[in-house]
Amino acid sequence: MKIRKRVIFLLIIGFLIIFSINLILSKSNRRDLKGDIVLWSNEENYNYFLEVANEFKERNKKVNIHIINIGSEDCLEKIKELNEKDLPNIVELNFVELEKIKEKIDFIDENKSIIEMYNKNFKDSRIQEIKIHEDYYGVPFESNPIALYVRNDILNKYGYEASELNTWKDLIEVGNEIKNKSSGEINIFSNKDKGNIELLIISQLVDYEKDSYTYTKEDILKEFNNIYKDEYIAEDNNYLYRIASLDFYRDIVEDKELGIWTCKNPPSYKIGENKLYALGGKNLVALNVEKNRDAIKEFIAFAATNKDLLSKELRDNKFFPSSLYSLTVKEEENKIENIEGNSPFLILVNIAERAPSIKKFDKLKEILNDIYYN
Repeated sequence: MKIRKRVIFLLIIGFLIIFSINLILSKSNRRDLKGDIVLWSNEENYNYFLEVANEFKERNKKVNIHIINIGSEDCLEKIKELNEKDLPNIVELNFVELEKIKEKIDFIDENKSIIEMYNKNFKDSRIQEIKIHEDYYGVPFESNPIALYVRNDILNKYGYEASELNTWKDLIEVGNEIKNKSSGEINIFSNKDKGNIELLIISQLVDYEKDSYTYTKEDILKEFNNIYKDEYIAEDNNYLYRIASLDFYRDIVEDKELGIWTCKNPPSYKIGENKLYALGGKNLVALNVEKNRDAIKEFIAFAATNKDLLSKELRDNKFFPSSLYSLTVKEEENKIENIEGNSPFLILVNIAERAPSIKKFDKLKEILNDIYYN
């Protein structure tokens, strides 16, 4: 009996010694993160980055993070002008902007490591946007699910139903009829949606291509100009449709829009074709990384996958995260009086979760680059 107790005692002592050695070695091998990180943020996401930076610094006392609020329109041009040593460590860029400064990015392996570690956070369609050939040039941060919002009270007043609106042709025909019946008081589209409509139309046309036909840049611009004509665009709030995302839903919730609205999947060219697109969201892109690669890598991963903080931003209708885990939030149950039908929030979540990859994405990037930057 004594021998047995002695053996058990020696085994316990041996276990504690091995555990202590491993603990000491792990602490000695682990490098504390340290250094300064400068992140350029747009206006919409500035408060999120302040909050996530504070939480990150609580865990990493030797890291200093500086969040600078910079206008989205100025960001790309400033990046192009600056020398490498003067660049910020992290910026927010969409996939078209990313393509224009890819030669300044030396963070390929780190981006790959983040995406492989958190691969279940991101849909393939979002990974597609930061991948050039086989390399990763950023980490997905935002998504941009695009939906159709319809001024339902006006539609019903003139004898129409939102269920009739499935194609671009439907939108134009019904819109023109209501425009005529209202003596021009109600127009078709808002002047705020040019970018979303352009992105949606180009994506659809490229995605619908078959081996027997392809669209040139000129074909696509012609299609866009046939739909988004000057005479169809309202300069005030008297429009029938919005092609928008979470930003317009926020405006409805905050009573910044008149009337009663219905939300549904956006129009397509033909019934039965894919309508689900979530394109053009911002990505976290590392630029100046010479001194503190480890801290930059850890912060990007932390900011792009922080489920609690990202879910809070989504729940507050601030922006739409790319992290799929952050989409599992419940919408506020308070009924919004100026919305009829299915919840826009749930429709946008569904689009973000189900939007497929675009089959000819390289061509899409080529056309968008040609349109916007040449």
